Amino acid sequence: MVVRPKVQQRVERYVEDVLSGKIPSCRTILLAIKRWERDMANPDLYMDWDVLTTFDKFAYEFKHYKGPLSGQPFLLEDWELFIAANVLSLKWKSTGRRKYRQADIEVPRKNGKTFFVAVLALFLLLLDGESGPEVYTAATDQAQARLCYDAAETLVKRSIFAPMVKIYNWGLKVPGSVGVFKPLSKDTENKDGLNISAAICDEVHAWPNTKMMDVIKSGTSARAQPVIFRISTAGMDVSVPYFRDIEDYIKELDGVLPLEEDHFFFLYTPDKGDDWEDVEVWKKLNPNLGVSKTWDYMWSVYNEAKTRGGTYVANFKTKDLNMWVDAPETWIDAEDVEENNAPFDLEDLRGAECYVGLDLASKSDISAVCLFFPAYRVARFLFVVPEAKVDEVKDRVDYRLWADQGWLTVTPGKVLDEDWFVDFLLQQLLPYDVKKVSYDPWAMWNIVPKFSKYKDELLAAQQSIRYMSVPSKWVQTEVLQHRLNFLDNPVIRWMFSNVVVYTDPNANIKLDKARSRNKIDGVVALVDAVFGWLDETGGETKEIYKEHTLRVISMEDD
Repeated sequence: MVVRPKVQQRVERYVEDVLSGKIPSCRTILLAIKRWERDMANPDLYMDWDVLTTFDKFAYEFKHYKGPLSGQPFLLEDWELFIAANVLSLKWKSTGRRKYRQADIEVPRKNGKTFFVAVLALFLLLLDGESGPEVYTAATDQAQARLCYDAAETLVKRSIFAPMVKIYNWGLKVPGSVGVFKPLSKDTENKDGLNISAAICDEVHAWPNTKMMDVIKSGTSARAQPVIFRISTAGMDVSVPYFRDIEDYIKELDGVLPLEEDHFFFLYTPDKGDDWEDVEVWKKLNPNLGVSKTWDYMWSVYNEAKTRGGTYVANFKTKDLNMWVDAPETWIDAEDVEENNAPFDLEDLRGAECYVGLDLASKSDISAVCLFFPAYRVARFLFVVPEAKVDEVKDRVDYRLWADQGWLTVTPGKVLDEDWFVDFLLQQLLPYDVKKVSYDPWAMWNIVPKFSKYKDELLAAQQSIRYMSVPSKWVQTEVLQHRLNFLDNPVIRWMFSNVVVYTDPNANIKLDKARSRNKIDGVVALVDAVFGWLDETGGETKEIYKEHTLRVISMEDD
């Protein structure tokens, strides 16, 4: 009999193999591994290895019942064991409770996710120690919700745990713990009385809204350590809430958004520039390739996509490589934006030439000002929000934290007082040699007259591609070459992560507010400021522009 390594050794070996590159991995998986390392160094956390050992042995008692592995015991793959280690065994020392209340796993099809989460659901039903556990599989319709449930029912009927449960047409019941396990969908009646200890949410990319998720989260409120486990492939509809969720989860891992400490992410997400025909990309996005997902299958669906094209290519990219085929591409990656930061003494800017860009949102939203100093390649940002905006959650950022840290200025009331804003801005500009104040004329028509002090420096920055392409491309080049300094401002880091650009047939670009994922006002203000500088100097101010050649812009308007 082969003696299997202890679970701790397996988890630690897996972490080492991912970090060393022995196991091909995408960036989001690497970020999850690095998060694990931080957790292991956190003195407030500990690993309950006994729980993970029990889960590993529990899983081994179930046997495959489909395909070539039929009749063989279920052996957890190392990546699955790592997920279980985080979700089941990582705990707070102060309470002994699990760290994570929600886990999101995005992995392509045929990587064994249904079998894995079925076993996980049964463990949470039978051996979690919860009093009166209520475990649910959830999906948009009853048929999808039953996929995981039916797998769990089949597994438990053929296992040593069969005497512990009674099977009914509505679900499983555990007389010993008064536990139940049921499929749940939008068609299920009387969902408001749920007391959920664990939920397995399947193929969340198909959930059209948050109603079901809201019910599930509400249903866990009476439990001490519930867990909501969401597992899905990518989808083709980027308008669904799940697509935005995944975008925000990646931003959390990147440090662009505050990290939810009780939320675990393990996302097999393609890296920017990944080629769907590259076998190495296949490997890093499919952890069970060569195990539950065969190479023969992969080559078969790939060849069909190559031969037939169209929707076959879209399906292969989406379902086998987790590529959201209609997703707008991020303009500049977070890592590149992060490189545009360095220590700087703001006193050095006194008296320096300054180009100002303004992007005023609606009076109830965030307004942005960029003070651009070409000689220093420094962009200082001012963000102003009304008090009523600070505690909003729909933007998924912590405005209150940014205000406390000094990155946001908060004004009283529900709307921005324009007179107050102008006075505030004029005070901020006093130390500098202001050369231009560039603004979007559509948003500023009623405020412009209040800038009488700078009436000769005012410049309307029309937001069409005709005017915005050159400054947008200049910003793009400088950021990608890490030649600007954003002074470690977390707000502009977040806004850059939201930017989507429109590109015309002549390769001219402009920032696209309509398609961008969230607020981009600060980036717009930066482009406006650069527009004013280029208009004033032709880009020849001191050393800032000496490495660049002449830019040529199409006179085509958008």
